Amino acid sequence: MRRIILGTAAGLATTLAAQPASASGFLAARFGGEHGHPTTSNPTAMYYNPAGLALGSTYNKYDRKKEGWNFSLYLDGSFAYRTATYERPEEAISNLREPNGSDGFTPLDAVGANSGEATLGDFIASPFAAVTTNFGLENFGAGVAVYVPFGGVASWDENEDWEGNARYPGAADGVQRWWTMDGRIQSLYVTGAAAYQIPALRLSVGVGVNAVQSTVHTIRARNLDGSDDLVLEDGTTIKEGRSYLDTSGWDLSLSGGVIWEPVDRLWVGVSYQSQPGFGEMVLDGTLDTVLADGQPGVTDVELQQELPDVWRFGARWQFDRQWEARLFGEYARWSVFDRQCIVNAANAECDLAENGAEITGDGSVIQNIPRNWDDAFGLRGGVSYWFTQRAEGYIGLGYDGNAVPDETLDPALIDMTKYTLAIGGEFALASNWVLSGTFTQVIYNERNVEVEDVTTFEAPSAQPNAAGRYNQSVSVLNVYTQYTF
Repeated sequence: MRRIILGTAAGLATTLAAQPASASGFLAARFGGEHGHPTTSNPTAMYYNPAGLALGSTYNKYDRKKEGWNFSLYLDGSFAYRTATYERPEEAISNLREPNGSDGFTPLDAVGANSGEATLGDFIASPFAAVTTNFGLENFGAGVAVYVPFGGVASWDENEDWEGNARYPGAADGVQRWWTMDGRIQSLYVTGAAAYQIPALRLSVGVGVNAVQSTVHTIRARNLDGSDDLVLEDGTTIKEGRSYLDTSGWDLSLSGGVIWEPVDRLWVGVSYQSQPGFGEMVLDGTLDTVLADGQPGVTDVELQQELPDVWRFGARWQFDRQWEARLFGEYARWSVFDRQCIVNAANAECDLAENGAEITGDGSVIQNIPRNWDDAFGLRGGVSYWFTQRAEGYIGLGYDGNAVPDETLDPALIDMTKYTLAIGGEFALASNWVLSGTFTQVIYNERNVEVEDVTTFEAPSAQPNAAGRYNQSVSVLNVYTQYTF
């Protein structure tokens, strides 16, 4: 069930999507498999480190670059299957008491509508496509690419036990519905990048420009007071509503990096990706609400948020003609993702006190979702072995930290400390054509958030308490092919 009746109004159900993140927060870049890193020489360098475009790429790591004009076509797909569960305790319900005629309440026969387990099982695909060339210039590389490094989609399962229940119809959308049902959050990058290698210094320098289109499409169960009450104080009139947010916007960002080869076949690299919009992003769109304690309608809004800038660093060492070792990491400044603020487009100020209350009191802030995330760090390592000149196998291990504190964790954007195990290989179908596949299993630590650990905010930042037990698992298959001519 993805529609419920609120009196005579229909509520639609789409959501702020969760993501198949294998890095911190909702950084979801897995393109390139084990060859996607800040010292790579394949076209994924346009995201991980643009300096890698000057290194060239052929079917093995020892061939010289082709002289004269050189083009490369690269197509990559990451296919993820994600499962997640959220188990909400009764103690997290906003008003767990008998009706008393004055306070809000949850009737005791409806406790199961706001507590229990929600489940999710989603298949998600993410592409990366690129064209690179040297324009016939020695020690030079450039290219364009399209890909999605942030975000994903999700669709939580319905609660069949409450399907068709006329008294509490919203319960059919699951206990996680106050934060998410199904939908999408993502940032799509269109990147142009170029790099030059200074032979005398064995140093490659690259820069990139990104046009970033960000979208947030979300519908969640919502009450104007931020509670999870199902009915009004009379005990019969349905209170639970819906809000549908549909926003998008374009921003610019920049990237840059260097790769140094201090000795033969040892490469060290550092790169930087700036924030989209270099700070606050503004996504324009509409908010469609059906609320029992407010006027339904469509409002022109802005969604204001910040996404992180990211530092990457790494080293790659080919210590003989058959072996290569890699070590690389990233630091994502998620602390800038402190809120997702929805404001009236006619008066687009998001001026909030520390407790989440609107300072001006003029109603400019329609809804604010506190995030207050933390910076996060990840580290990965891998080893390759060439069985023949054209057949490479590799394995990888990784660790990624958690960006989401207990105080603001909710089912819409879940994160945990996680570990990755990867295995795969690359095979040359011809001297100028390679095919690669990598399977990665992401193992997440369980999170158990106590009711008292969740921060309580004032309206318009108030939300139901998202305490509970969180689990998830992600399996990713990355496949790419590259043709050079």
